Amino acid sequence: MLRDLYRVSLSLSNYEVHACEDGLEALHYLDQSRPDVIVLDLDLPRISGTVLYDEMLARPRADRVPIVVVTGMESPPRLAGAVVMRKPVTPERLIRIIESTLARRDREWLYVRDHQAVLIVRVAYPGPNARLHVLGPGTAQAVYECPDLVDCVARQAQIESELVAEGYQLLAHDRRSGHDRRMMSRPEPDRRCDLSELNA
Repeated sequence: MLRDLYRVSLSLSNYEVHACEDGLEALHYLDQSRPDVIVLDLDLPRISGTVLYDEMLARPRADRVPIVVVTGMESPPRLAGAVVMRKPVTPERLIRIIESTLARRDREWLYVRDHQAVLIVRVAYPGPNARLHVLGPGTAQAVYECPDLVDCVARQAQIESELVAEGYQLLAHDRRSGHDRRMMSRPEPDRRCDLSELNA
């Protein structure tokens, strides 16, 4: 009943939802698809939620996908990188947690100067890791692996200061969450072609 309640509530909030009846079905789904977020109950038939959690982390399609755990356990196990919520959890609260989890992940900033542009993309995964993509000017690109989000933000601030000193101005920034994020694909380094007219 709770699974169906969450499924209907998320669907009404413009989320595309795939509900699995047990852990085996969830693993089969992850072999075929990569979701934006996983909502996991630890009390599951056939495979326990903790075993399923470990199995999901080992699958490439679930790598770095945020996991929101909803459980009725008095003392839930420590699940690194997961957001753990104790029941009862209302659909409204679950949706707020999912939105905040997705909003933390990707942000973009576009700096321009005359006909030159630099796109900065920060990808913050659940847990300690983050990555910074700097695309431009022209075909230049750089990727910085950061040990944590704080380090990534500090490196980004340094890059932005250098851009401003060179005469670049912030043209736009984008924060994605919920439905909007799912409608747009994650930026990859080859996105520099989108800036070709500015960088010509």
